[in-house]
Amino acid sequence: MTTVSSEHAVPNRDYEEALRSIGRIFDEERLEDVLLLERANGFLVTGLQRGGAHLVDGPRSRYAFVETIYADDAIVTASVQGAKQRGTSHRADRNEGALRLIGRHVNERGGSRVLVVDQGDGFVLRMLMAADTDMPHHFDTITSGQLERMKEQALQARRGDPRASD
Repeated sequence: MTTVSSEHAVPNRDYEEALRSIGRIFDEERLEDVLLLERANGFLVTGLQRGGAHLVDGPRSRYAFVETIYADDAIVTASVQGAKQRGTSHRADRNEGALRLIGRHVNERGGSRVLVVDQGDGFVLRMLMAADTDMPHHFDTITSGQLERMKEQALQARRGDPRASD
């Protein structure tokens, strides 16, 4: 794990696990169109929560706006619950899988202080980089296709395949 030297960074956070755990919470709470902003003590989240499908109501009535803070304790709890399901038939849903890959990307790049915006077919990621430059923030647009390639690279790395870093 890379230790980030910036005074504004959160050192030693495992973003792969933290974002995977938050994604699991999103999937359980049926959140869509999320915006996730890292704060000093956790993550601030806004999004739309899907309700039940109502035949009479219009599409807007099926969603509730959500704004909440997931403190580090809640993330650890979700992580422990997720660890209990590893090796079972549990299959990660969209948010859990995608945010895990984004977290892995942040870890590999040595980023911190993330902002993630769900754009439906992909995500926008902003992260603070440990660099003495005029532009300490790095922006990425991560499409569904890129997530699939990131997933394949992660699986190759897990198997010890040298092509994983391509």
